[in-house]
Amino acid sequence: MHPVVLLFEKGGVAILKNSFVVFSFILVSVLIAIGCSLSTPQPLRISTNLWIGYSPLFYIQQKGWLKEHNIEIVTLVSLSENMQMYESGFVNAFTGTQYEFEQMRENTPDLEPAILLDRSLGGDIIMGNRDIETLQKEKKINVYLEIDSVNKVLLESFTELYGIDASLLHLFNKDSDESSKLAMQEEPTLIITYTPYDMLLKKNGYQVLDTTKNMHLFVIDALYADANTREVYAEELAVLNQLIAKALDRLKKDPDEYFSAIRVFFKYQDKHTFLKALGSIQWVYDDRSLELMKQLEAHQIPTQNILEPVHEF
Repeated sequence: MHPVVLLFEKGGVAILKNSFVVFSFILVSVLIAIGCSLSTPQPLRISTNLWIGYSPLFYIQQKGWLKEHNIEIVTLVSLSENMQMYESGFVNAFTGTQYEFEQMRENTPDLEPAILLDRSLGGDIIMGNRDIETLQKEKKINVYLEIDSVNKVLLESFTELYGIDASLLHLFNKDSDESSKLAMQEEPTLIITYTPYDMLLKKNGYQVLDTTKNMHLFVIDALYADANTREVYAEELAVLNQLIAKALDRLKKDPDEYFSAIRVFFKYQDKHTFLKALGSIQWVYDDRSLELMKQLEAHQIPTQNILEPVHEF
């Protein structure tokens, strides 16, 4: 007995009403999809978060420059999430400071910086609702920070520098987006954050107590990838390297246009605020000075596989 095929019209589209035929149709569709996925290489996935030093990636994404280059940017809200996405294998590369790099390199020995981005010169900030002299006398201090990030390094340096007993700290693990919404607290409070999240905290009455610049902390940001990613996605990384250079060139030549493109992601109210925040970082994309190379070496950051800066696009 042959299966009955019932064909009827719905909205001008012919639809098959037979389980065998429908199953066959689905099977063929799945096979076609598998064939397409095998013939199309998986994109280079990069995770990043909202930090002014990563704004070239947001600019590139907003301009649509990645559509034809097999590259995807995954936007997250924290540095620790960047590490989690990389550790899970969901992304091939991630942005972060040397702290996140050190954490991930424990399980991925061939992880190295592929593209240098920026150095924090005040962009990482310690804020509070008491001045330092008052905090030194307190018996308990609440601290809001991303514990598994460079924020931890800032806090340790701050407490050591100003003689604050670490045993008096009560830590709350909050990403900077969550912490930025913290209303003024009655209890002594510290918040470890970074631009642009400091702006809302200032509106809520919190004051800047110290920064990476004043504390003379070396904090550098880069794009990190392991050996397999550097080999498999060599072409994509080369393209991304060129596009980052192009974005930074646009920033230099037309900051108005650059800001217009990235303001949908960032919280800066106007171009003036954005440009002021830029003063809290130093671009090191094309910095190959002996001084910087020595600093990277001192922090055990390999330099041999960092892509050379591009000057022509």
